Amino acid sequence: MSGTHPTLELDWLGEPWLAAAGAAALATGLGEWANRRWFGWLPDDPPRPGRKQHGRPIPLAGVVLVLLGVPWCLGLAAHGLAAAAAVAGLVGFLDDRGKEHGRDLDWRWKALGLGLATAVAAGTACDPLARPWTFAGLWLLGFVLTNATNFLDNTDGVCAALAAASLLGLSGGAGPGGVLAGLALGFLPYNWPRPRVFLGDAGAYLLGIGTAWAVGQRLQSGTLQPLWAVAIQLLDFTQVVVARLWLGVPPWVGDRRHLTHIAQNLGVGKRWVAPLFSLLAAALAVLSRG
Repeated sequence: MSGTHPTLELDWLGEPWLAAAGAAALATGLGEWANRRWFGWLPDDPPRPGRKQHGRPIPLAGVVLVLLGVPWCLGLAAHGLAAAAAVAGLVGFLDDRGKEHGRDLDWRWKALGLGLATAVAAGTACDPLARPWTFAGLWLLGFVLTNATNFLDNTDGVCAALAAASLLGLSGGAGPGGVLAGLALGFLPYNWPRPRVFLGDAGAYLLGIGTAWAVGQRLQSGTLQPLWAVAIQLLDFTQVVVARLWLGVPPWVGDRRHLTHIAQNLGVGKRWVAPLFSLLAAALAVLSRG
């Protein structure tokens, strides 16, 4: 016997995603408490007929993640991602504020803001002057993914859980992608299974632009395999937009035709939709790293 004993490795405690999850959990809790007890600084999502199923106003706290994520990305020298996240988060917050008073942000301003944000994110993976067609493809993918992520913010926990699974698969938990995955995980307990707050457009756009950025970085390897990590988001976006166009409905008008709603119509309980979709996303994320 050498007299030595095995030691417990705790290196994982220093992982970016874990630190970000703890920070997001603390900040979201404090933000929600201040909104409820001190002053109402968060926009509210009021109940509405149709696809709005909650019976009371719910605060939209995704802006807390924006306030954490942007400076964190700057600290990691991911300046393009930080700028893109700031623009997308601001567009989302203005839209959230407008919805509180029944006045959504004009879709043209929203498209312009998100177009700019996704152009900045795409530019971090590809020089638009040297490779204009590749840049255009990354921009289009980023614009679709950012909106697709927001589209899936329609059932408790789904958007945050899906984004976390995709970002962890794409980043391995490291760097800015790991930080954004951790922010989504830290927010999740407040949004599922009994939601005290919603992400809102600010939070969903942040996670969407972060996912688009992470995919763009991985696509530089020259293979399309990283797209597996965002297959659910892309599939949902495609089928719901095609259905709306077929029915003559504007693509940006919300409805209950998403994959999450289809799952519930097939008998999946509402609180089990987020775990189901996150497990599927995690399995696909493994394929993306294959």
